[in-house]
Amino acid sequence: MTEIQPFKQIVLFGSGRSSTFLIEYLLKHSSQEKWKIILADADIELARQKLNNHPNGKAVSCDIHNSEMRSGLISQASFVISMLPAFLHILVAKDCLKLGVDMATASYLSDELKAMEPEIIAKGLVFASELGLDPGLDHMSAMKIIHEIKDKGGKITSFKSYTGGLVAPDCDNNPWHYKVSWNPRNVVLAGQCTSQFLESNELKYIPYNRLFKEAEDINLGKFGQYSMYVNRDSVKYIKLYGLEGIDTMIRGTLRGKDYCEAWAVLIDLGLTDNTTRLSLPKSFTLLDYTNGFLKGSGTEYKTRIESTIGREIRQQIFDQIKWLGLFSSDCCKLENPTPAEVLEDIIVKKWVLETGDRDLIVMQHEIKYELNNVPATIHSILYREGTDDIRTAMSELVGLPLAIYTRLRLNGVFKHQGCILPLEKEIYLPILAELEEIGIRFNEEIIA
Repeated sequence: MTEIQPFKQIVLFGSGRSSTFLIEYLLKHSSQEKWKIILADADIELARQKLNNHPNGKAVSCDIHNSEMRSGLISQASFVISMLPAFLHILVAKDCLKLGVDMATASYLSDELKAMEPEIIAKGLVFASELGLDPGLDHMSAMKIIHEIKDKGGKITSFKSYTGGLVAPDCDNNPWHYKVSWNPRNVVLAGQCTSQFLESNELKYIPYNRLFKEAEDINLGKFGQYSMYVNRDSVKYIKLYGLEGIDTMIRGTLRGKDYCEAWAVLIDLGLTDNTTRLSLPKSFTLLDYTNGFLKGSGTEYKTRIESTIGREIRQQIFDQIKWLGLFSSDCCKLENPTPAEVLEDIIVKKWVLETGDRDLIVMQHEIKYELNNVPATIHSILYREGTDDIRTAMSELVGLPLAIYTRLRLNGVFKHQGCILPLEKEIYLPILAELEEIGIRFNEEIIA
C-alpha cells in the first residue's frame, strides 16, 4: 500500500503588491508538490483576495510584532518566506533559527542576518536572500555571463549594470515618466548616502546632494532612453562577483528623462529630508507647506525656487514640480510629518498606477572583456512590461525567482547551508531556465 505523503506547509508573511505572482506560483504548484500555503498579513481581507479561495491556501490575520502568534505559525512550517518590509525580516529569521525552519526573502542580506550565519549552519539551515528582481535577477543574469566568460578563459575589465522600475511607454502620461509599482517610501529615500563606485581604476564618491544632479543619460536604443543615478555601493560587488582586478564597476538605477534633474531640485529644497518632524497644523495646504521652504514671497514660484537653491532651472523641470501640486490648495492631513513623509503622501496619489496601467522593468548589463587578447563587449537587456496595475512586471520579477527557488529548495535541490545568495550556477541556472520557459529572458548581444 502506498503511503500518503503529508502536505508541507509554506508560511508566507506579507501579501503586498510585490507578492502577487509569488502567491500565484505557489498555489499553482501546491497540489502537485503537496503544499499548503499560509498567507499571514495584518490585512486579512487582502490576503484572502490574493488567495482567491484556493483550496490549498489559508489567510491568517497576523500582527508581526506578536511573538507568540509569529512563532506559532513558523513552528508548523516546512518553509518560511518573508515579504515584509526589510527591517522586519530579522523578527522572522530569529524564530526560524530557533524553530529550525528554512527561510527566504527577496531583500538584501542584512548585517544582522549575516551575523547569525554560524548558528544557521550549526542547525543545518538555509537562509536565502536577494532572490527578487534587484537584488536577485541582476545577480543571476550577471553571474551567468561572468562565469561563461571566465570558463572560456576571458578576462573581464568593466562591469556596468542598471535597473529601473518604470511605466510602460503607452501608459506614460505624466511629466515625470514614472509611476509607483513598489514601496513608495524607498522611492523617496533613494540615494540618501554617499554612493561609491570604481571607474577607470579610480574610486569615486558622490554624496547625496550631488547624486541626482550628476545623473547620466543612458541610451538603450530600441529599448529607450533613460537617466541613471549611481547606487549606494558598487564597490562591494567586485568581491561578491569575483571580479578582483577589474577597471570599472558601476551599478545604477534607471529613471525616465528629466526625472533625476527634477528630483535634484526637491532634494535641494529639503523636501526629501526624513530626519526632522515639522510643526504643522493638523490639516495644511501644499501651497502653505511649500512656501515654508522657499525664500521670499509672491507667486513667481520658479524664481523663488531658483533663489532658494542658488541656480536656475529649466521650465520643464519647474513644470514637473508644479505638476506634483506643491503650489495647490490640496490638503495634507499628516500629523507632525517629516518632509519625506509629505512627499511620499503626494507621490502615492500623483504617481499611482491607474486601472489598466502597465509598469515596465528595464535591466541592462554592459560587460567588457578580453578573450584571446581580443576586446569585446556584451550587452544583456531585460525589457518586461506588466499585464495591468495588479499583475505588474515588478511583482512578476520580484516574486517568480523567489517562488522557483522555494520549489527547488523544498525538493532538495540546494544543499549549501548558511546565508546564501543566488551567485552559484546550481542556484541561478535552474531559476533562469524556468523563467525562460515562462518567456522572461535577457536579450544578449556581443559587440566585437
